[in-house]
Amino acid sequence: MKRSALFVSVAASFIALAALILLVYGVFIEPYSITVKHVVVKDSRLARAWGNIKIAQLSDLHITDPDKRQNRVRALLTALKPDIIVITGDIAQWNMDPSGAVSFIESLHAPLGVFCVMGDADFSSRRKHCLFCHPAGNVHVLRTHPALLRDEIRRVNLDQGREMMIAGVAPQGDWAGEHDFPQKLLETPGEPVLVLSHFSGRFNEIKPVRSVLWLSGDTHGGQIMMPDFFWKFVHKKPDPRHMAGLFHEGAHKWLYVNQGIGTTEHVPVRIGVPPEITIFSFSSDSPDSSEK
Repeated sequence: MKRSALFVSVAASFIALAALILLVYGVFIEPYSITVKHVVVKDSRLARAWGNIKIAQLSDLHITDPDKRQNRVRALLTALKPDIIVITGDIAQWNMDPSGAVSFIESLHAPLGVFCVMGDADFSSRRKHCLFCHPAGNVHVLRTHPALLRDEIRRVNLDQGREMMIAGVAPQGDWAGEHDFPQKLLETPGEPVLVLSHFSGRFNEIKPVRSVLWLSGDTHGGQIMMPDFFWKFVHKKPDPRHMAGLFHEGAHKWLYVNQGIGTTEHVPVRIGVPPEITIFSFSSDSPDSSEK
């Protein structure tokens, strides 16, 4: 065999081995390596309104059956001790019985409450999705824990007489509630509001006159790390401009897109985009942001 042919053969073998190792890592290791991201939102209005509150965000759990990911999430939340836990949709896996997902969110507790919105995957199990809003499928009784918000507002009493307004936005499309709910709310003067929405697309349309922190998911951060232009080119998600992280648009308009915990049903891979729990706190230092 000529040297050039031998070189090509050895190089191909190394590439194949590297691809195999990367695939094994992406399927069996990174999807279970949950990271905690601490995000400080430096906004004087939000800091003044919400004080030293600590919020934990989960998203896109895509639970089929209980596994070590959920156990790890529970353990991390217990150690982190957030004041509020919020979940921004796709709690259950597509077309799966949501019972395991409902049991998981029922097991979460925080001093000031657990608040959820549903994602499109949560509606895919036909009528079984009623378990999210009605315990044990009893359609005459609304669930009280966790609070499932569908185009509605809840108020939470904080310390020193403060209140936090939390608004939950129903998914868009066939599952939408009142489509103009977030626009009516945010374009009306008033106190700051924490918005929970599985999708971030409506964030782009609204020009709020009140301060807002909008929390979303849906993208999974792409699951495989790619440059931003790639997602804009393939347009696999409805809001490719905001695939993951914290975005600041306007004086007091903030968006955070969580990378999620789970993976899609048919592509159970994460490479360079680990599952995350996000912890938010607030500072009045400057209208800027920092992550660590």
